[in-house]
Amino acid sequence: MTPFDAGTLKPVEVMMHPVPRGRAPDDGSDPIQYSEAAITLGADDKAFIQRRLRHSLGGYARPVREDADLGSQVPTMLKDLLISSDKLVSHSCSIARQLHLEQKWMSSGGLVMTIIGEVDGKRCVMLAKMEHQEGMRVEQTTNSSGQRTYRAEHLRDLILGDGTRVFKIGLFTDAPDDHLEGHVVDDQQLQGGIANYFIQFLGCQFRQQSDVQTEQFFRVAQTFISQRTAKKPEANARYEIALLAEMQKQSTVVQPEVFAAQNLNEEDQELFVQRIRDAGLSSKSFPKDTSLIASKIRRMRIQTERGADVLAPPEMFEDGSLRVEKVDDSKSQIVINDAVTKMSGASGKRSSSEKAQQS
Repeated sequence: MTPFDAGTLKPVEVMMHPVPRGRAPDDGSDPIQYSEAAITLGADDKAFIQRRLRHSLGGYARPVREDADLGSQVPTMLKDLLISSDKLVSHSCSIARQLHLEQKWMSSGGLVMTIIGEVDGKRCVMLAKMEHQEGMRVEQTTNSSGQRTYRAEHLRDLILGDGTRVFKIGLFTDAPDDHLEGHVVDDQQLQGGIANYFIQFLGCQFRQQSDVQTEQFFRVAQTFISQRTAKKPEANARYEIALLAEMQKQSTVVQPEVFAAQNLNEEDQELFVQRIRDAGLSSKSFPKDTSLIASKIRRMRIQTERGADVLAPPEMFEDGSLRVEKVDDSKSQIVINDAVTKMSGASGKRSSSEKAQQS
């Protein structure tokens, strides 16, 4: 997707709803007092909102794309609003309700805005959550038609107030192939971090280049394997072999759920898939490009406590010519069935026992 210029952002219509602290009650009740009309904005009011939104979106905004696997209805409503404002009131109410259902139990109360605007000369839709200090209240009022809404000066005070923590924002401009695309920023996180519940609420996943996604999958998988098999050398070897084989095989996509089901022990499968999701990757599939990890997947490496280092191609594990076998609770043996063609000296890190002898 094409980058956007936050400096061109202009808000046009704003709906705002109060969302209580924590998650919606399990009994199905809905405590939200929904607004019934958009906020009436003058030129000065729009300028205040515009300045704050531009500031937030000009930072660590990250590209996202709709993930149909999440089953969220929010992308469908946003795509409607990209075409027309006819359902702005009803959709904004549904969006506020959905956020209340999905936010964390410890999430503070705040105000959720659905904003119709323009960026780079194109229509856009923004969702923003403002969280303010406990005790800071902005009361709803009614317009000339008797509909619940907020006054523009209340919104302005919130945006400029020292106690307000703005914003989680999603900005959406396109839906190529009927898949919503946009950018997300979370001012409460550092260096591009986004609260996981907010991404899921939006029904999106982070959009990255396929080589970056593949590298991230490989890195997350290796960390998972290292942690889950720290004292299980046989399982460690089997998992690492499977990972290298997955990266080396001639396929155009990575399928994390399929990989887990085919290669991991049952007790590790769900946890692995969740780790992949937590990393912002699709657990179903994403395009595969191993160019960034090509040098890391040519060989399998085995390191021992006393400093031995064995490098071998994954196919030796697959055909059984290299095995890691358990001897007892603390020892394993590496068995290689192959012709020795060369032995030579080599430099390397000293083992812990060598360091101890010299100290």
